[in-house]
Amino acid sequence: MTLKTLLLGSAAAFAVVGGAQAADLSVAEPVESVRICDAFAGGYWYIPGSDTCLKIGGSVEFQVNLHSLASNASPSHSGNWDFLTKFGLTADARSVVDVGTLEGYVKIKGTFDGVGTTPTVTTDEAWLSLGALKAGHFDSPFKPGSGFVDYITTTSNVGSNNKLQLGWAAAGFGLALGIEDPRETWGSSLPDSWSMPLITGAITASSGSVAGFLSAGFVQLDGSGGTSTTAWGVSGKVDIGIGANDKLKLIGIYGDGKFVGGGGNGYNNGWSAIASFQHLFSSKLAFDVDYSYLHAAQGSPTADTWNIAGDLVWTPYTNFKGKLIAGWTNTGTWSGRVSLARSW
Repeated sequence: MTLKTLLLGSAAAFAVVGGAQAADLSVAEPVESVRICDAFAGGYWYIPGSDTCLKIGGSVEFQVNLHSLASNASPSHSGNWDFLTKFGLTADARSVVDVGTLEGYVKIKGTFDGVGTTPTVTTDEAWLSLGALKAGHFDSPFKPGSGFVDYITTTSNVGSNNKLQLGWAAAGFGLALGIEDPRETWGSSLPDSWSMPLITGAITASSGSVAGFLSAGFVQLDGSGGTSTTAWGVSGKVDIGIGANDKLKLIGIYGDGKFVGGGGNGYNNGWSAIASFQHLFSSKLAFDVDYSYLHAAQGSPTADTWNIAGDLVWTPYTNFKGKLIAGWTNTGTWSGRVSLARSW
């Protein structure tokens, strides 16, 4: 056997052994990269291995609160100022199915109010929707919202409830019909043996620079001594664009005291209105002013209160804001706020 033949034979043997050993090694699966989902608005991406699109959001806000009365603070303390930190997290999952969109949404918010070391954390919203059906915990269609200033809130007693809702929208028009669990809003104001849900409905419309909605609610409540009676309310809102830099928002609510302003078991009708104006000095600086009036249904005498508030909003960067807010009421109290907020 020549040296050349021996070397060639040895090389062939090593090749066979090496190939057998390589065949015994497990082969790593390729890693699936995250893909952008363009089926919905920006910010969604596909969960790897599924056809579900996910968007994660959140916010952090730091506030310096000022107030004329220590009792205005929550929780109450002896100073006329306090610090507050708020945060929020959202998760929105969507898929396209044969009846439209299948969606699940969760919003969690929390507050560090300076008392103790544990924040107050609540689930603000949690719901699912399939086509026209929406079910879970979210704002009632009766709730008209608030003005441009983050100071004056709606005087509607109806907020977030567990509910079932059907909604349709087409060509600038929308319709929502819902049945809601009344316990979260009214609790002890329900009769001894209640059976009727809070029934709500809303019609929305938009055309060009004008958009608005009209809603109504009807519920079974406690008249007196556990007897059953009913309460109702209507609310509406109009948003108007005035040129390129100005907006006007008008909000109104009318109904029984349990829908507007509270007031024991009395059902005298009350009403509330908010006028809100916004002016953009530039893309980075805005001015807002709100005026609200409440005629609460509280029997005799009635309670009439009004508030005025204004703010300056500075937005030097996308999703970053600085706010300076001040407000005053006809009861002689004032409050103010300086805040920095980052959202994503």
